[in-house]
Amino acid sequence: MHTSLPHKTQTFIVLLVFLSSAMAISQDYAKVDATVSFYPEHFATGQALAMQIKSDFTNPKEQVRAGYSWLINNVTYDPQEYYTYKFQYRILEERNEKMASTREGIIERTLQQGVAVCEGYALTLERLCELLGIQAYVVRGDTKTQPSDIGRPFDKNHMWMVAIIEEKPMLLDPTWGAGRYNGTFIKSPSYEYYDALPSQFIKSHYPEVFDDAYVDYNVSKEAFSKQPLLIHKELTIQEVSPLEGTIKARALSKGIIFSLQGITGEKVRYSLDGAEKVTTDFSIENNTLQCMIATKTKAQSLVIYVDDAPVIGYKIKK
Repeated sequence: MHTSLPHKTQTFIVLLVFLSSAMAISQDYAKVDATVSFYPEHFATGQALAMQIKSDFTNPKEQVRAGYSWLINNVTYDPQEYYTYKFQYRILEERNEKMASTREGIIERTLQQGVAVCEGYALTLERLCELLGIQAYVVRGDTKTQPSDIGRPFDKNHMWMVAIIEEKPMLLDPTWGAGRYNGTFIKSPSYEYYDALPSQFIKSHYPEVFDDAYVDYNVSKEAFSKQPLLIHKELTIQEVSPLEGTIKARALSKGIIFSLQGITGEKVRYSLDGAEKVTTDFSIENNTLQCMIATKTKAQSLVIYVDDAPVIGYKIKK
């Protein structure tokens, strides 16, 4: 933090075992989520919520799930919280004292008032893990949510969390799990960002310290910034063309071939600056979808949809 808070997811026998295990985990989590749904909407302290979780669950993964589930279902994202804990300091000691005080204030408001920005969600979940004896830490970094984010400089605009259980990292973003903000908060609890695969997480979350991405390959800040907005879960940067996230309007007017490996569907459409979708011809060969888009436009963004689901986004430059 600085003078103010930072800004702003074989064999047949082996397969059966895998499916049975996956079903058991799913069922356990369903029980966890159902239990947490009966928790109070507010807690006076982190200790109170941690004690409630500890009395209901003994498995560390279930405990983390319980904390995550409570947050995404009971805390509202409110950007005004950015201005609640602004502070100034003259010397380092004063800064450290105010940072510690601010941290406690953020956690209290998240638990007691049910409002937060990313700091509140992440710091509160980290505190719960600490109280439950689970190794965890907050991560600061950059995120990409829309085509306009393509190509801009690295920006520490978000906070999420990592929990370490059985020496394995769990990537968690309760802020994105709670819903989305588009002028107003739209509550939409989701577990897509609970224990997310690192290979999926890195498409939209770039940590300040790259080791916190937990991927076995390197992606530079510049490469993350320049790549297209990868929206579809199964899409990776190695499977798309063009690879550059910024396309020129002149090239688009002549026609650009877009290639998406591993993507299939019955209908392909595109939208410019979020306007009405336009249907375009496409072909699928070798499990790769290709479509040609040729249009003159002054728009600044293009998003391709397959069967009405957004798949990839590009920024348009003059």
